[in-house]
Amino acid sequence: MSRLDELKKQYPELNITIFDVMSRLDTSKTYKYVPLLCKIFGKRFNVKDLWHKDDYLNGISDLQASLINKGISTDNLTDNQMYYMANYLCDHFTSDTYNTLKDFMEFMDRGLIDNKDVTSYKDIDDLRGAITLASMKEYTKDLEGQVVKEYEDENWLAVRPLTFSSSVKYGASTRWCTTYVREKQYFEKYWRKGILVYFINKKSGYKFAGFKGLNGDSEFSFWNAEDNRIDYLDVNADDYLFPIVRRIFKSEQTNKNLSSNEIQEQVHKECIESYEKMRVEFVSGPDETIPLDEQPIRETIMEQPTPTNHYATAINTLRELLDEVNTQNANMEIEQVQIETEIRELRHEITRVPTMRA
Repeated sequence: MSRLDELKKQYPELNITIFDVMSRLDTSKTYKYVPLLCKIFGKRFNVKDLWHKDDYLNGISDLQASLINKGISTDNLTDNQMYYMANYLCDHFTSDTYNTLKDFMEFMDRGLIDNKDVTSYKDIDDLRGAITLASMKEYTKDLEGQVVKEYEDENWLAVRPLTFSSSVKYGASTRWCTTYVREKQYFEKYWRKGILVYFINKKSGYKFAGFKGLNGDSEFSFWNAEDNRIDYLDVNADDYLFPIVRRIFKSEQTNKNLSSNEIQEQVHKECIESYEKMRVEFVSGPDETIPLDEQPIRETIMEQPTPTNHYATAINTLRELLDEVNTQNANMEIEQVQIETEIRELRHEITRVPTMRA
């Protein structure tokens, strides 16, 4: 029995196909209806029947790119198989899950993970810890001027990231919005408005983040690697760390205040200019250019995190984008119904737990 066969037997909940559905739908004992069911169900997964011929090539390219971005090989897959995998299997997990798996395998293949026994890892948190420890081996002198090291001993490291690059490196394997490559403006917001600190256990790889707003911002919060807001009492930290944490957050200096002019310029290029470019392209199209000084960055994050702020902000942003499209380019045809549908769907999500992107 091959390794895959053994795993299929060990995890039957993952060994399910459309044929399993059809065989249980067939009321006969000889599967005489399965050929008919194949015709009926097969139509749903034949992308040539689902898409207009003019959209077919672009649609397939998007599907393939979606799978490859998740680290899933598309070698020897038919177009229909790619459609099924992309739409019915892979979307059950977040992009963060796939990114964590890719990072883990990459570090393992490069020999940077000490524990080589892959069967010993229990869950995604174990992988995150291993990734953290592996990534710490790659902290280079280039990053030394891009962080403020608030504390370090044989167990713990506490750093303030001063650039987005250092935030990504020290926040590796987390879901913190301050590490999101496509939403760099979030890092700039926390960097500019208060004290942003990453706490890293150097032995287990466990991480948590803390933020205290300054200059009228009263937020004081802690976040686990899943980007869930938690109380400090729920943080898995040694008792002796508490007075150190208190000392760090008594500072009156934001991360921006601690940054040199050169570092501040780097953050501006990393976060604000890239965000403006993305927003302008979305609103005006790739052929139009709008000077940055005429397109000031919009604050996309509510100041006080609540369970509704993230989704309320998303709704407002969609409405604002629609208004800009209508005023800046009256000839641009936008399906307003689609945007309103997104707004209605977001309203249903308002009860979810707030994240660091609140």
